[in-house]
Amino acid sequence: MNLSKKLIVVGFVLALIAAACGDSTDDTTAAPATDAPTTTAASTTAAPTTAAPTTTVAPPADEVKFDIGVDEDEIRIGLLADLSGPFSGLTVDIVDAQVTYWNDVVNANGGIDGKMVVPVIEDTVYNVATHGEKYTKIVDEVVAFSNSTGSPHTASILAQLKSDNVLAMPLSWYSGWADPEFDGGYAFELGSNYCLEGMNVTEWLVDKFKAENDGALPKLAIVTRAGDYGQDAAAGVKYAARELGVEIVYDGEGLIVRSNPAEYTAADATPVITGLVGAAPDWVWLTSAPSETAVIMGGALQAGLQAQWTGSVPSYDFRLLDSALGEALTGFYWATNYTVSWGTDVPGMAAVSAALTAAFPDRRPSDAFLYGWTEARAMEAILRKAAADGDMTRQGVLDAANSVEIIPMDGAAPDQSYVGEPNDYVVRDMYIFKPDLAAYTAAGGANQKLSDGLGTTGSTFVEGPFVRPLARDFNFTGACWTQEEGNRISG
Repeated sequence: MNLSKKLIVVGFVLALIAAACGDSTDDTTAAPATDAPTTTAASTTAAPTTAAPTTTVAPPADEVKFDIGVDEDEIRIGLLADLSGPFSGLTVDIVDAQVTYWNDVVNANGGIDGKMVVPVIEDTVYNVATHGEKYTKIVDEVVAFSNSTGSPHTASILAQLKSDNVLAMPLSWYSGWADPEFDGGYAFELGSNYCLEGMNVTEWLVDKFKAENDGALPKLAIVTRAGDYGQDAAAGVKYAARELGVEIVYDGEGLIVRSNPAEYTAADATPVITGLVGAAPDWVWLTSAPSETAVIMGGALQAGLQAQWTGSVPSYDFRLLDSALGEALTGFYWATNYTVSWGTDVPGMAAVSAALTAAFPDRRPSDAFLYGWTEARAMEAILRKAAADGDMTRQGVLDAANSVEIIPMDGAAPDQSYVGEPNDYVVRDMYIFKPDLAAYTAAGGANQKLSDGLGTTGSTFVEGPFVRPLARDFNFTGACWTQEEGNRISG
């Protein structure tokens, strides 16, 4: 199938991604405990659901201590989120899902220790300096952070997290978050990480290619962002390629260097596209922002490259199906995920869809809703454990996070734990989906509304949760890549 002639204007893709990004104010938003989420202008008042809290820890102790961010009536949780920057198309949905969870699942059923959970939300616009400023603005108001968007952004506040003795959940899957030597036990990851994902998915695609090509090995190309997002993923992909005997015919590790992905242009991508076309790989691995994926993949296809594509989870946004790239994604791209996609038949989906439909009847379905939901579930489990232990101080919340044996996700994502050594609890499972433009369009595409029914993001389930032998057996002892040391597993 030759789709390159249909990809005429890559800039159109960028415009669509920008349009998908939610608008938000820079002001702090403390979501009312009994109201609907207020992250976006599209939010509407939600009817409280009758679902009880979903964690299974013991009830609160008779006497519960508290300090910063907790009082007799409220538990204040911080969210440092990209609500108007390059990842806002996903992050707005993540934050709205999390706030819906607090309102309709937790607060509507009595809160935690009789206290209402109040999210305190700041827009960081995916800027490291702004992230630090917004952290400083609200850190004295909250007991913990249930969202900190971005790998370098969260790393930039790590020293402050340690100094302030406060827990944070990164919206980032850098392998260092599972390494106490790196994060000091202050950053609590959710799902797998870029490095193990790289190993796991590379082996999956190699197995697929061999099965379809009489045992032949694919030629692989890598293109990633610089830093602890792209180069952490590259470490895992290169490890898998070496172990499997796969040739890397183009090494573009760290070659995407724009600080703002929305500014990445065809001119920026020209050296990468030229290198890819010249190397003629069978598969291309991307670790990028969705707008960068559009530029690189669209440009390479225009230039005649016929290859299969995949990459780290944040490289793909289902909203790309609205663009000129939609048909090519259906033909050539394999999307990874740390959770199931919207509408997958798992036990936890009914509660998510009911709550989000009530809160946002006019919004379209989004896979990102699952991330916000699982963030909130994990933080709820930690807070309930702290209450059961009689200590909701910042130190008590940190101690609780390190002692929750299991955080169940009802099939929406792999269960989570932070107990033991990193090799024992690090999540290795992934999901694979296939973009499906026809199914997405048939369901109404961008015009879908949650109130019309479950709908689809066009992410057709292929396999998961799965783990291939390399990721399963890898002895995880620390971050795969660091700024100081580079690739720590290169051999």
